[in-house]
Amino acid sequence: MNLDLIDRKLLYHLDQNARQSISQLSKKVRINKNVALYRINKLKENGIIKGSFAEINNFLLGYNTFRLFINLGNASQSKQQQFIDHISKNNNITWFSRVIGRWDIDILFMTKNISKFEDFRKKLFLEFNDIIENFEITILSKIEYYPKNYLLKEPKASTKSTILDVNSNSSYFPDAIDEKILQHLTKDASINIVDLSSRLKISINTLKKRIKNLENEKIILGYRLFIDPTQFGYEYYKFHFSIKHYNKKRLDFLKSWIASQDYIIYIDRYIGGADFEIELMFQKESEYLEFDKKFHEEFGEIVRDSYLLKFYDLKIFKYLPETNN
Repeated sequence: MNLDLIDRKLLYHLDQNARQSISQLSKKVRINKNVALYRINKLKENGIIKGSFAEINNFLLGYNTFRLFINLGNASQSKQQQFIDHISKNNNITWFSRVIGRWDIDILFMTKNISKFEDFRKKLFLEFNDIIENFEITILSKIEYYPKNYLLKEPKASTKSTILDVNSNSSYFPDAIDEKILQHLTKDASINIVDLSSRLKISINTLKKRIKNLENEKIILGYRLFIDPTQFGYEYYKFHFSIKHYNKKRLDFLKSWIASQDYIIYIDRYIGGADFEIELMFQKESEYLEFDKKFHEEFGEIVRDSYLLKFYDLKIFKYLPETNN
């Protein structure tokens, strides 16, 4: 689907706040409310808007997120499908995608109990060790979100929002009702407040206060869109690199340079694996090649290793593990 500037502005502003009203949105884009609603519905019908979700700091809820990269051998299609089915049915998997590059599979496993991940890993490797050729396990420590300026084709904004950080702290401890609220909002950020209060069987005022508390305590960090960029010509990549022989000044410049790039949407940090993982959106391979050239020209002397992954066939994406709530 070809998007015009109005479509792109709608996506951009909704991604900044997926819970805003049509009136608020139409004022920002400077179009009629009915036009805005019609265009949003068309974007949904065409598979560009897949949904919306609350972006939360899972660390403040007591979760650890393990990332598992896997290389598969020359397995039959039926064996690969068994592998996919095995992973897909686990409620703690919050991200599962196939990738092209150094690895074949990318999995995120979120849990409050580390032994739960170890149990999953042991069972997975016991059943599929005949096709698992190599793997890498890392622990998520920080994610920085950047506005999706590629939608507007405008220069990168300087603002950023830290989504998850191991150094986060809060005196607020979410209870069972808060976690139920988060379960709903991470599945549908645009859910009507009346509908949500009815489902949770609490008053509207109580619900509003609880959501406000979760926002103020930086547990809820924003309300985003789940956009499928492949429907309008973009591909999703992740650039991994590790560095060597650097000082603080050089490191700070590296971080600011990355943040200034137009294609960046997230910067991820993991304990183990690459030092930096940069999530990018490109329309053409030539755009990546130009980015890679500029990067190595600027920082080649401190880059120890780098590689690119291209994501496809996303199977699972959610911000909290499934519960019985």
